[in-house]
Amino acid sequence: MNITLSFETYEEMTAFAHKLIPQEQGFTTLDPLPILQEAAPTPITTVQTSPAQNQTPPQQMTATIPATTTTYELDDLARASMTLMDAGRQGDLQQLLVSFGVEMLPALPREQYGAFATGLRGLGAQI
Repeated sequence: MNITLSFETYEEMTAFAHKLIPQEQGFTTLDPLPILQEAAPTPITTVQTSPAQNQTPPQQMTATIPATTTTYELDDLARASMTLMDAGRQGDLQQLLVSFGVEMLPALPREQYGAFATGLRGLGAQI
């Protein structure tokens, strides 16, 4: 259980304290603390500092993310190509083959399988 008390003045607080702890039990009234007394305002001075000349720049953090490479087989490319043909996109598929310099899928060089798979994806094939 929390109890919060608020007092407007020091006198209110001491009056409340007298009710809690009567003087015969050892309570004595203290003078208000110097902090509570009115004090002259202290001027605030702003000082601008320049960055240290010998400060080292923050280190750049780099992370290496392992790249995954997917290898495709001719069968994978053929299955994806068939879905395009079934969707009536034979012309688009033929243009993709020509852009790789081949007329038929079996003539596609193995090192171009990944790029061809990307091209198939661009046409909407799932591969």
